[in-house]
Amino acid sequence: MGITMSPQEYATAFRLLAATARHPENIARVVEERMLPGLPLPRTLLDVGAGSGKVAERLAPHFGSLTLLEPNREQISGLKLDKAKVLVEPLERYDSTEQYELVLCSHVLYHVPLADWGAFMDRLLSFVRPGGYCLLIMAAARGPTYELCRDFAETLNFGELMLDTVRGKHLPHEVLPTMSGFVAQTFEEMYTLCRFFVLEGCFTAEQLAAMSPDQARELDRKLRLHAERCRGADGVYRLEQDEDLVLIPKP
Repeated sequence: MGITMSPQEYATAFRLLAATARHPENIARVVEERMLPGLPLPRTLLDVGAGSGKVAERLAPHFGSLTLLEPNREQISGLKLDKAKVLVEPLERYDSTEQYELVLCSHVLYHVPLADWGAFMDRLLSFVRPGGYCLLIMAAARGPTYELCRDFAETLNFGELMLDTVRGKHLPHEVLPTMSGFVAQTFEEMYTLCRFFVLEGCFTAEQLAAMSPDQARELDRKLRLHAERCRGADGVYRLEQDEDLVLIPKP
């Protein structure tokens, strides 16, 4: 039987990501400082891959209406935001003629085949109103989370590939480096989070299924070492994550 994560492990990982990640604050700061002063009222937002809705909650006071696309019903089920229209579907199935002052796409490209990134960005930009912005966010190819994944795979879809795609399309853009991170109270929680990042980001399902028992044990040993290294002097487990925010204006 191949290596998999149980529904309980996924639930733990998603809970830690939603509850402790600092990127909602980082995104809100960039939007408030760099975009809002130049955007006309009433402002509208399209959040592609909204996850738990934490980013939308932070941005909601600044927008008259919000449209959230999230294909995972369980992730978005806890969101209570009156002005938000929530659609349980991916960008590929979103059929609308509406355009928005801000189109946000945070930590989604990992789940899109690399060969489709250019077309995916074109579709995002098609929903941006002239004078508005598209904001893309991915983990950067540097820092502790990147080093964790690099210990298991040499080829990774991190932020540098996103920047290569943006540059290759000759899109005007600005790169804003930020630091996010995650917190866990127990070793098992941090181990589950590290396992989530590595199994989801470093291996295909076929590679995991083909692992021998010895390879699986070695994978688990290395994951436990990484999780233990995240323990601080206060006993709390922390994993920092460098992120790149790429701001693309639409003329």
